[in-house]
Amino acid sequence: MKAGYLPRLLSLVFLAATIRAADTFEDAMARATLDYTQRLQSASDELIQTRERISKEKAPLLHAMRAAEDRIITAEQEATRLETAQDQSQENRRRILKEADSLRRNESYVTTLAHDGLKAYGDGLAPGEGQLLSDRIQELQQKLEDPARSGDAKTAMAVTDFLVERLQQSLGGYTGVGSAMAGKDNQVVKGTFAFVGPETYFRIDQTGQAGTVRGREGAAYPVVYVLSAWTPGSAEALFQGKLGTIMGDASAGKALRLRETKGTVWEHIQKGGVVAYAILGVGLLSLLMILQKIRDLSQMRVDNPQVVEGFLTLVADGAAAKAQQALGTLKTTTRELFTVGLRHLHKPKAILEEHLYAVVLRQRLHNERWLPLLAVVATAAPLMGLLGTVTGLVRTFALITVFGTGNAGKLASGISEVLVATELGLMVAIPTLVAHGFLSHRIQKNLSLLERYALEFTTAAQPDKPRVPAKETVSV
Repeated sequence: MKAGYLPRLLSLVFLAATIRAADTFEDAMARATLDYTQRLQSASDELIQTRERISKEKAPLLHAMRAAEDRIITAEQEATRLETAQDQSQENRRRILKEADSLRRNESYVTTLAHDGLKAYGDGLAPGEGQLLSDRIQELQQKLEDPARSGDAKTAMAVTDFLVERLQQSLGGYTGVGSAMAGKDNQVVKGTFAFVGPETYFRIDQTGQAGTVRGREGAAYPVVYVLSAWTPGSAEALFQGKLGTIMGDASAGKALRLRETKGTVWEHIQKGGVVAYAILGVGLLSLLMILQKIRDLSQMRVDNPQVVEGFLTLVADGAAAKAQQALGTLKTTTRELFTVGLRHLHKPKAILEEHLYAVVLRQRLHNERWLPLLAVVATAAPLMGLLGTVTGLVRTFALITVFGTGNAGKLASGISEVLVATELGLMVAIPTLVAHGFLSHRIQKNLSLLERYALEFTTAAQPDKPRVPAKETVSV
């Protein structure tokens, strides 16, 4: 029973006692008891109903509460699961990002390897192979260098497949149609290439001749060197992709390149440039002068002192007739001198000396001509070579400025001009200097003998007459 029912019940009892004061106490108590009993019964029924209602209402509440608790537990578990899943997702995200970064680096590395491998393969193509593969290599290089395809694994795989395909084909050897330059006249001819290991061969379609192929710096086509011992019949099978005979080069092309470096004399001179032509012209002029001086020296015949001594004895004895007959035994230049002396034998000594000195002077002027010019050539030729050296160095430095120091072929022309010009200058100067020294010595020797013979003739012709000293006479 609830706590509020008892006061209410007492109030009712007190009220009933008051209203019915006339009733007896027993009746009042009986009525009150009855009323109380009724009310108590009613309160009990109400209490029971209330409890039943509470019981009925409590079950759904308990069920709802349990359901709510279950949902809470489920929600907590789901929250825990979601938190765990979120952690796992973040971990997976970090792992995936790391793998993606690793994949990007791998793709970039693979692309770099593909680019380097393709470039190395393109640089290492055999002579003539570029005509067959240059377009494909250029296409792959453009794809690798395209920013839109940066790190594209498909392009790298395409390059890898291409390189593997070329490697497999190179192992077995293959043939291809192309053009090459003939080694002698540098004429471009069409034919068939045969790539066999490190060697490349070429057969000319027009003649059927075959030979080995070598690249040439700066040339658009490779050079084919026809091998005369390799007959067209024995080479035909190889170029048809069948078993055949090949000609091997034990020097791996070094002998051919060495032969190319030698060349002809004219090709060697052409490497020196314009200065080499000038030095060559000066050298030819020097050679002509040397030949002329040798001719003059051969015509300048002077007898030995022993031969002239007998002739001078006849002059000193006054046997002019015998001396005139003895002139026929003397050489040309000596005879010319003594002929003038005998012609003016009886003239005064000063006049005789002047006539003899005129002969010596004429011989000096005739035989010493071109000698100063030879000396100039011997001095100027090394200077011209130095000029070629300077111009070659200027050209070399200009090429270094444009192409750098990595291209030796471009620098070779300037270096060749430097060396060839210096070489030609020395080749002209040294023989000219030697020839000038030899010719000057022989000419001076002969002129000194003529001066001696003129002095001795004057002394023998007029021994008792005063005369001008020999040294003063000769030096006029």
